[in-house]
Amino acid sequence: MSEENKFSFNVRYSPEDQGYIAVCPEFPGLSAFGESVNEAISEAEVALELFIESYNEKQKPLPQPKFKQEFSGQIRARLPKSLHSRLSDLAEEEGVSLNTLMIKLLSEGVGSEQQRRSMAGGINTW
Repeated sequence: MSEENKFSFNVRYSPEDQGYIAVCPEFPGLSAFGESVNEAISEAEVALELFIESYNEKQKPLPQPKFKQEFSGQIRARLPKSLHSRLSDLAEEEGVSLNTLMIKLLSEGVGSEQQRRSMAGGINTW
């Protein structure tokens, strides 16, 4: 693959196919199968080259590569006053800070969502 193409691949095992599926998030529809992770990525690289060729032939701009982002761990969220009040009350009842309670609730919610997606057989790209 060309050094200038820094597109990413996500690889997941597919029990249904009994092999690995590699997808390129920047190019919806690009997927490749392999019996091993390396084989799936190699096949996806071939497919990527074909996608890029097709884009160039059609003079269609290539999508921007996605890069790993660094996060500070801090966010600012606006809440309805009633929700803020209920969360504050719950944190006080549990004897924890509002920040600790919110992290706990968000972690539980994200874990439940990941489990739901996993059970549905969806490919998770986050």
